[in-house]
Amino acid sequence: MKRLLVRAAMAAALVGLLAACTTTVTSSRLQFTMSPTGNLGYEVDDDTITIAARNLVFRNTAGQVGVTLTGLLIEFFDENDAAAPAGDNANVISLNVYVPPGIQCDEPDPVLGCTMQSEGARFAPGPQVTTEQGYQLLPISVALAHITAGQPVGWHADITFSGFTAIGQAFTSETYRVSIAPPN
Repeated sequence: MKRLLVRAAMAAALVGLLAACTTTVTSSRLQFTMSPTGNLGYEVDDDTITIAARNLVFRNTAGQVGVTLTGLLIEFFDENDAAAPAGDNANVISLNVYVPPGIQCDEPDPVLGCTMQSEGARFAPGPQVTTEQGYQLLPISVALAHITAGQPVGWHADITFSGFTAIGQAFTSETYRVSIAPPN
């Protein structure tokens, strides 16, 4: 009888472990900003709207596993947190960005970087990764709606990243709030 209880407990633990392996990891440890500026902006010149591309900049904090970001969801809101009055309120954009883990070591591998098995491995902020490609995250319809509304302060975008961790778990980041800057 005792053997049956031990086997049942082990089976339950295995089922729990398998369930844990399929859960989505949500992390507040992925740091995100954009370059050259940390906001979404546009310029208006002679009735022409120009939206500059932004490079995405990421870094994992100490101890965070590496992640491959495969997409982002961006949603646009006005100063009252209502959906921006534009046709393109939410967009999904494909990405392919690897953000190394929050580990440093004495001599990083040129391909893999640092792992916990590397010489002198320690938890520390991971290297900063900047996308080579710039992304135009602000749709023209949102910029037009912002202009039509009188360019009020407080318009913003909420950005959430998704992908997979280095150990194969689905990954969803926290939501990052980015301001929409009126033109100068």
